[in-house]
Amino acid sequence: MAYTDFSHKTIRHSWGRFTITLGAACAKGDLLARDGTLADANANKPAYCVALQPGASGDKIQAAKGVEAAKPGTMTAAGDHSGVADDVLWLSATAGGVSATPVANIAQKVGVCLDTERIVLEPAEAYDPRAELVAAAKTLDEQDAGKQMYLTADAVVITLPAGSAAPGLNFVIVNGMNDGACLVTVSPAAADKITGNDRAGVNNKDVLNTKATARCGDRIEIISDGVATNAKWYVTKEVGTWAAEA
Repeated sequence: MAYTDFSHKTIRHSWGRFTITLGAACAKGDLLARDGTLADANANKPAYCVALQPGASGDKIQAAKGVEAAKPGTMTAAGDHSGVADDVLWLSATAGGVSATPVANIAQKVGVCLDTERIVLEPAEAYDPRAELVAAAKTLDEQDAGKQMYLTADAVVITLPAGSAAPGLNFVIVNGMNDGACLVTVSPAAADKITGNDRAGVNNKDVLNTKATARCGDRIEIISDGVATNAKWYVTKEVGTWAAEA
């Protein structure tokens, strides 16, 4: 099962504490933006810190750059948020909340599950501001340039347009699933090759973020030279293990 967000988070530890003036009402454990409002992927408000106490708009409260939080239990059982150790947590489209999967518009890692009861929330400084979620095979085109394509299903194939028709186009493909959960395949046109970063490249051969070695956030960024015959897609950035098709 996947992590399910919960209210009334129990804060067990915190670090990087400071005072912030709220721009909106919050609950303890909510993710806050820099301006003290609730962080929200759909409102272009990346998370900056975690509220350590509830408050109303205008209140000054204690916040932290990171916390260890837990789901409250009952008299007979520990809390269970349905996630498992090492599941990556993301900024949610629900204001102040946490999601088990990346969200379109802003894809920001905000923490990780420690076990079925505890999580760490520590919003990443870096995030992708124009994320598109991809759960099925997709052929990219010029309208996808400038976005970050987040793969949210296993064994999805991303097909590149013919390089000759895409001079200067730049694409970013990101593995958006948990470690070891997703094979990502990037496939050029038959007459094109993917090269660069110590990869010679062969026409009509894919590049793969192999499932066994894949980690959440692995990415490859490529740009076309636009040559009319035997165009090349040059790798400009590569994070993680991306293997050439045999």
